[in-house]
Amino acid sequence: MIVLVSFTLTMGYGYAQAVDANNNALNALATYGPDGANIGASSIVRNPPRPIDGTVYLFDTWNNNAIAVTTDEKPIRINSTINFNAKRNAFEAKTEDKEVIFTFDFTNIDRFVVNNRIFKNIYSPVDGSYRVFEVIAETNDFEIYKDYKIDIREGNPNPLLARANDKYIMKDSYYVKKGKSFKKLRLKKSDILKAAGSKSSVVEQYAKDNNLNFKNERDLRKIVSYYTTL
Repeated sequence: MIVLVSFTLTMGYGYAQAVDANNNALNALATYGPDGANIGASSIVRNPPRPIDGTVYLFDTWNNNAIAVTTDEKPIRINSTINFNAKRNAFEAKTEDKEVIFTFDFTNIDRFVVNNRIFKNIYSPVDGSYRVFEVIAETNDFEIYKDYKIDIREGNPNPLLARANDKYIMKDSYYVKKGKSFKKLRLKKSDILKAAGSKSSVVEQYAKDNNLNFKNERDLRKIVSYYTTL
């Protein structure tokens, strides 16, 4: 049996010290915050009716280097195992006995930095709600975000297909935010250059000179980084 606990990071100075100094602070705050206020209730997650292969978690391991940065730019190191649950669209941390999972929300949090990757809670007009996106690029003119969702591929009892169990499938998609516009983005040259606007010809030449591929996320980061220098 696994217990899920909703967990809000309240960013007072004393609490920041507690989290940074003592990993057991998560355990202590499962039900009550530092001022004694109730911050969450637990719920039981029962086993699914049949096994599901794959994972809903973004990172291969829970031993990730994670920092929560508050809205007033105070970094708080998360001294606990942490991962991103793409199905629940939330960061989770586990206790050592793995019987309790803490779910973080973004109250007073500007961003999470996990293994040097930035994640923000952004309003998505596409979904009509706030979602946690990975930040691929940020400039003064536009931002590029990556969204993660989970699909389930149903299994088939036919032994010839060798996939009797259901399976989690991690899917991602990109979005570009420019002013009030928030649109799905294809990682292709024409779409990226459109976001670059009047600087598109210079950006295109830079990518060509450095043999960078607009469809490659790592190359795209380099291209946008160059864009910010123009």
